[in-house]
Amino acid sequence: MLTLFTHGAPNPRKITIFLEEAALPYECRLVELYEGKHRDPQFLRVNPNGRLPALLDPDGVDGPQVLWESGAILQYLAEKTGQFLPRSGPRRYDVLKWLYFQVAHAPYLGNAQVLNDQLAQCEYVAGTDYSIADMAWYPWIEYREWQGQRLSDFPHLRRWFELLSTRPAVRRGASIPWPYTECGPSEAGRRAQALIERRLKGPAFALTALPQDAAMANLGF
Repeated sequence: MLTLFTHGAPNPRKITIFLEEAALPYECRLVELYEGKHRDPQFLRVNPNGRLPALLDPDGVDGPQVLWESGAILQYLAEKTGQFLPRSGPRRYDVLKWLYFQVAHAPYLGNAQVLNDQLAQCEYVAGTDYSIADMAWYPWIEYREWQGQRLSDFPHLRRWFELLSTRPAVRRGASIPWPYTECGPSEAGRRAQALIERRLKGPAFALTALPQDAAMANLGF
């Protein structure tokens, strides 16, 4: 069974969306970012960069496989299952270029116009078929308020987002381990959520205030 190291953030949710779409058996191991658990030596043995997500596959082609970086994990799972990524040809590279555009540029949603223009021409991010490129973008578009963006300003992006939101697997995957509006059950998570809500309600609330709280300092703000 696959083991996913995760937390309530956009990049790990890319992977839970894929796992739900592909109906793969997996277990989640919560790494509590707000308590700095991603810097524990035990987790650093899984991902020396101390970031999430990370994936353990005991049934890799040449034995157990450890992966990290969300784009690499999505491509690995797509190739392993033969789903959501063409095996060859131009359509494969259309998916990969939009996948890695997202990986390189999120959370800089100033690129929303680029995505909106693309979706004016096609149903899904990389063309006519739903793919790992869509899975990569969806969780970051959920966080649009963090970037001061409104879907109403991007009609083609809005159409796409609403289309994906009708997919049961997307809804399930995007809520693991909790919905994007929440920060989890820990006390550190509750403090982080209170600070984030202040930030969203009052844009003048400076991010420079956040490192005073250990919950946010652990995230690198």
